[in-house]
Parts: sequence; structure tokens; C-alpha cells
Amino acid sequence: MKGSKKHIALAIASFFLLTLVLTGCATSNVPTDIASGKTMKVAFPWSPASLDPHGSNSWEVMRSGTGETLVRLNDQLEPIRWLAKEWKQEDETSWVFKLEEQVNFHNGNAMDANSVKESLLRSLEKNQKANDLLQIEEIEVLTANELKIVTKKPNSALIAHLADPSTIIVDVTTIEDKNTYPASTGAFKIKQFNKDESLLVERNEDYWGEQALLSEVKINYIADGNTRLLALQSGEVDAATDIPIDNISILEKDEKIEVLTAPSLRTHMLLFNMNSPLFEVVNHRKVIDRVIPRGEIVSKVMMGHGTVANSPFSDILPFGKVERNEEKQSIEQLMTQGGWQKNSIGIWEKQGKPFEVTMLSFPQRPELSVMAEIIQGRLVNEGIKVNIRQVENIDDALEKEDWDLSMYSMLTAHTGDPQYFLNVFYRSDSQANVSHYVSNSLDSTVNQLNETTEITSRNQLAVQAQETINADLPQSFIVHPKTVFGVRKEVQGFIPDPIEYYYIHSQIDVHE
Repeated sequence: MKGSKKHIALAIASFFLLTLVLTGCATSNVPTDIASGKTMKVAFPWSPASLDPHGSNSWEVMRSGTGETLVRLNDQLEPIRWLAKEWKQEDETSWVFKLEEQVNFHNGNAMDANSVKESLLRSLEKNQKANDLLQIEEIEVLTANELKIVTKKPNSALIAHLADPSTIIVDVTTIEDKNTYPASTGAFKIKQFNKDESLLVERNEDYWGEQALLSEVKINYIADGNTRLLALQSGEVDAATDIPIDNISILEKDEKIEVLTAPSLRTHMLLFNMNSPLFEVVNHRKVIDRVIPRGEIVSKVMMGHGTVANSPFSDILPFGKVERNEEKQSIEQLMTQGGWQKNSIGIWEKQGKPFEVTMLSFPQRPELSVMAEIIQGRLVNEGIKVNIRQVENIDDALEKEDWDLSMYSMLTAHTGDPQYFLNVFYRSDSQANVSHYVSNSLDSTVNQLNETTEITSRNQLAVQAQETINADLPQSFIVHPKTVFGVRKEVQGFIPDPIEYYYIHSQIDVHE
């Protein structure tokens, strides 16, 4: 009997222990307040044209918290594992990746090496940027959770570039299905999309990582900066990105709102259209560049929330410490060399035609419109007429409309490496070369960079590339801004990340 009682006691203890273990397994990934049905509302400036994760709006898909890539970047811009749990380089062009197991797409289908291969192949088919970044020759499935990627030539930035949103892993069978939304693997999945208005995402109950604290996140697309600000102040949204700089002081006085800032890898710049008859002439570009009051813009427009830009890359990066060329000739010398003379009202004129240009700006980043007006005023004082035209979609306008100058903003080192931006923005054959800049010398330097693995040599080549850019002036670089957010005090975990597409994640929360 004693033995039987002992066995019964052990059985009971084992039962309770098992119950505790199972309960722990069931709840370790699921915080106790998950069932509360909380929704967070966020205001973003940009609305995607579609939710195709391999299209031109892949950044917006990643920002929604629904998409994931094989690799992500930490706050030091170092590549770390995500859907790929480890990788190794076999030779100059071959890499083997082991995938996280027990990962499902939002439709319940398992993510495996074959589905990852199909997703990457579709990305390469649909997005030229992915081709430029990855330079993939072949993808081979080795096992159910292991695959090999072979590049066309050595690509030392491959791992960092696999963090680019254009490589979001998705069940490709769901993308063209009009009855459903694309099924990826993120902590949230798409519930409803109203183009140009909003995107509603809901918690992925079968998420492979830490399950989301929020039930839903509603993203409101509000292009105008002041309207985003009003939505935040009124409580219509809980958080807003890209707050107008001149309204920071207003928010700082609001006890219900917290202003968050972070160093950005973004550069605000002025584009020259090299296909414009006026700006195919380098002296004309030098005149514009010389007039831009960068220091004044940092202090008065950015309210000190930024630094003067000497090149495309911020000087916090090891390859960003580049000096800007100071033009020694006066504006008068640069203009008269081209046969220009000032008329009776002080405007430069040639063969009876005034030096008159069209400058584009856009509302999503309101500080750029302020900069445009300052530059316009300085140029008028120097005898150059500038007509500013506001456009709703700057990328469409740059492609389809006539323009001479344009305000622009780019996240220039979002992978922590110079190769991405230099390839996408400057290569002569790149579709994203919006200035239509052609330089055989720069193409050669970028090609060298693509094939160089040693980090010091890569940094030197990046500096060399920027020196060529600064000499040719396809753009004038104005300021490296800080990223500015406004969040209501109830929000927790909304991190002002320099990488601008990790805002919505599983551990963001709203305390009621």
C-alpha cells in the first residue's frame, strides 16, 4: 500500500507539473492582456498603391508589421537573423542558409526552403532593385529548411541586402489572388486595405515569434504633415511619424504627447534633372549648390534636429566622412562663362530668355517645402526665377512630368552599407537614377565596390564614389535630418528606429 500511495502521489505531482508546463507553454508566448482587443492607430504619410510585397511599395508593407525578411538589421545596423536562423559562406559566390522551423504563412501554409526560393525568385522577377542588390545566379533547395544562394559575382553585401523590404518572404500563390491578401509571416496580418486611406492589420495568432500585444493596428495614411499633427493632438491617432519640425515645440507643451527623435540615415537633397537643357551644364548646378544656405536650414527649418550634409551619407557612418567641394568662382563668373547677362530687373538672361526653372516639392515631408521656399528666395536674389510646383506623388512626377529641380529625401544607408544606395541611385542603368546621371567613372568605382569584400577597402571606394558625385553635382545635399515622431503617453514600445520600416512590431502596446 505504501508503494501504491507513493506512486499515486508521484502521479498527482507529475500531473500538476505537466499542467504547469503546458500552461507555461501556452502562455509564455501570449501575454495575459492579449485578449483585451486593444487597437493602436498610427498616422503614416505614404499610402502604398498596392500590397504586393515585391512591388515598388515593399517598404510600406514592411512598415505594417506584416512582412519579414531572411535577415534584419539591429540598432547598430548589423545584420542579424530573422527568418534565416544562420548562414555561412562556402566560397566567393555561394551562401547556405538554414531557416527557422515551425514558421507558417498567414494562410496557415508552412514556410520552407521551397517557398522561400519561390518568393525570392518572384522578387527578382518583379523588382529590378532586388536584382541590383542581390545579383543572384541560382537558388538551390538543399533540404526542407536549407537552401543555397549563388550570386553572379562576389557580393559581400548580400547578407545586409537580404534585409531590404523588396525581399519580403511571402506565399507567392496568394499575391495574385483577388479574393485574399498576400500571406507573409509577420506578427500582424492584413485585415482590410482602403487605398489612399487606411490599412488595418490584426494579430497573427499563429506567429512563430513573440505574439503581438495588440489585437489590431490601424494605419491612417495622411499625406499632409499638419493634418497628421492635428490627428495626433485630437487623439484620432496614437502615434504619427514625420512630424513637421516647426511644430515640435507645440507638442512638447502637450502633457499627453511625447516627442521622440532619433539620428536618421536619411538625406534631404535637391535633385538636378540632367536631361534639362539648363542643368546638363555643370556651372549652372554649381550656382544652385553655392546658393543653398545649409547652416540656416539646419538651425531655422530643422530647429537643430539635423546636421549639414556634405555628401549622400551621414558622417556618423565610417564611409560618410567626406568634405563638400567649395566652389571658388563667384556666381557672376559661373554665369557669364555661359553667355548669361543680367537684364534691367536683375534676372539672368540669354538670347532674350530668362534663367527660369521649375522646382518640384511634395507635402509628405513638409520641411522640404519650407526649404524649397528658402532656396527659391535666395535664387531670385541672385537673378534666377524659380517656380515651385507641389505634387502629390513625387516619384510619379519625377518620372512623368517636366522638371528642372526637385526636393527629395532618401534613406541612403538603410542596410548600413554604401553599396545599396550607390547601385540603385547612381548606376547609369538603374531605373531609380532619378537625376538621369551618367558617369562611367562612377560606374567603375561602384563595380569595384560590389566585388570588394575587405571592409576598409569598401569604405575607401565609397568615399571615392562620393568625391566623384560631389564633383559632378547630380544633386545638392542639404541636411541629414533627425527622425521625429509624436506618440501619446499611453503608447509603449514605439521606437524611433533609424531603419524606418521596423516601427510596428509585436511588442508595441497601448495602455488604456
